[in-house]
Parts: sequence; structure tokens; C-alpha cells
Amino acid sequence: MNLDSLFYMFYGLPKDSFQAHAAQELYRREWRYHTESKVWFKRAVPGDGVDLGDGSPKYIYFDYTTWDRQLFNGNVQQIVGGFLSEDDVRVPANQ
Repeated sequence: MNLDSLFYMFYGLPKDSFQAHAAQELYRREWRYHTESKVWFKRAVPGDGVDLGDGSPKYIYFDYTTWDRQLFNGNVQQIVGGFLSEDDVRVPANQ
């Protein structure tokens, strides 16, 4: 499934089992949900279209208002602590 579909299921189907499954799949693809900002982040890698120049960690986030991925220019240390854990997004096997 493509990323746009997963983000649609997550943001467009709140409190639905599709939202939970989309979150689990996004997590598997190395996206992390920030609980305060309600935004998905991913550490940038080659191929994400981000200049990784100086070697410091760079993050991209999914901006649901523009429906696009953006480079995060804020304090990386502040966002990392607010990510949901893998256990928080795991869907029980019977769902």
C-alpha cells in the first residue's frame, strides 16, 4: 500500500480499525507518531529528497494540511521523546 493511502486511513478514519492498522504499517516503515503535535515523522535517508550534508540527523514529517512530506527544521531532540512506542501502535492479532 502506498504512503498516501496509509496517511488517508490514519487521518481520515479516526477510531476505526483501519486507522490502527495504518499506524502499525507506518511504524513498520520507520515512521513515528508524535503524540503532542499529532504528526508522523521519519528519519531522513538517501532517497527521501533531503540534503543529508552535515551528517546530523534530519527528519521529515507528513504535513496533513498540504498532504506532503516536509523537512523538519525544529529541535530534533525535542520531538524524539514524544514518539509512540512500537507497543503503542501494535494491533492485537485478533483484530
